[in-house]
Amino acid sequence: MTRVGLRALSPTERVHARKEAYIGYAVHAVGRLNPDALTTAYEAVRDAYPQLAARLEADDDGPVFAESGARQQVRFCDGDVEQPLTGVELNQLRSLSALNVVYDGDEASVCLALHHSIADAQHAIEVLVALWSCYTDVVNGVPLDLPSHPYPRSLEDLLAERGIHAHAPGAARTPMPLPSQAMSPPARVVRHVVQHRLTAAQTTALVERAHREHVTINGLLSGTILLAEAEIRGLPLSDLVYRYAVNLRQHLSPPVGATEGTNVLGGVGFRVTDGIEPDAVSIGRAIGEQLRAGLTDGSIQRSLLDIFHKPAPGARPWDPHLTPAVVSMMNWGVVPPIRPPDGLRLTNLRSASYTREAVALGGYVVSTFDGRLGIDLAWPEGDPELPRRIDCLREQLGRVTSDL
Repeated sequence: MTRVGLRALSPTERVHARKEAYIGYAVHAVGRLNPDALTTAYEAVRDAYPQLAARLEADDDGPVFAESGARQQVRFCDGDVEQPLTGVELNQLRSLSALNVVYDGDEASVCLALHHSIADAQHAIEVLVALWSCYTDVVNGVPLDLPSHPYPRSLEDLLAERGIHAHAPGAARTPMPLPSQAMSPPARVVRHVVQHRLTAAQTTALVERAHREHVTINGLLSGTILLAEAEIRGLPLSDLVYRYAVNLRQHLSPPVGATEGTNVLGGVGFRVTDGIEPDAVSIGRAIGEQLRAGLTDGSIQRSLLDIFHKPAPGARPWDPHLTPAVVSMMNWGVVPPIRPPDGLRLTNLRSASYTREAVALGGYVVSTFDGRLGIDLAWPEGDPELPRRIDCLREQLGRVTSDL
């Protein structure tokens, strides 16, 4: 097993190092937490998944993964459970993972924060499920027996061994330095996340509407979000470019395991054209058609290679410099069941983000936890349009889920 790593970051990983981007996966817990058991579980998971015990180190050719000698402790504090990164200190030169617990009485937010260079959402959720399983075993006095995993591989390596390369390979872009090496790195940004969560009945209604209309749930949600964004921005739909990521694991042959790669993703840009009816179903169908076509011709599988391995015009269709407005959405899918011990209820999952950015943009994160779909609106704190954006989204979702 590769414990130290010391391999260079690939271009698709390096972009997250430049931003020092951490993504948080925060579980809302009700009941008594055992801090010692949680610390033991986190240490076991760090031992089993070596990427969690890594840090970044500067090299002449760019950042590399290195083993962190520090045994980072779980941090506990009192505060607002809807602010899961309260008080956390993240530094990619020290550690690429952290566990932060925020208490409010018998409620708590338990947030696993992972640097985006080592894990995308499916990867992180697999680790999250393992963390809670270990915690439950420790509380119940069951010996831990978590299998060890190899260091995850880059998207570039996984695609290359399957014969997938950039469409017109060119010279790789010049490596970007780590933020600490830059003269004036952007300030850290912690996005304020407000979640609009559907009831179980509304979630069922959304699924039934998608099935009846022969459109994917993701497509139907995407169309709903685009309609809400057009309304809040006062722009025609055709002025919006929709950006979303595709989990490639099951679209590769052979398939890739959840933690086998760091970020096994493709990137897609979509625009509503004049021939598409301005309703959520029609937009969702058009998104689905484009997605299927891109997976068939391989353009989605190689999309990030085309962006980061050659300076090709049009490789990044969602470039904010080339379009009036970009709408971004990440869909984490259905979260697998998480096993808590008796006396503890896990009631929700929400996202968090901590990054360095010159311009902090907003975006959506979607996940389904315990039969209820949640839509996270991750915007810079204090954004004056956020309350109206939530109202517009609620109204558009109401039209979709009530029209049965």
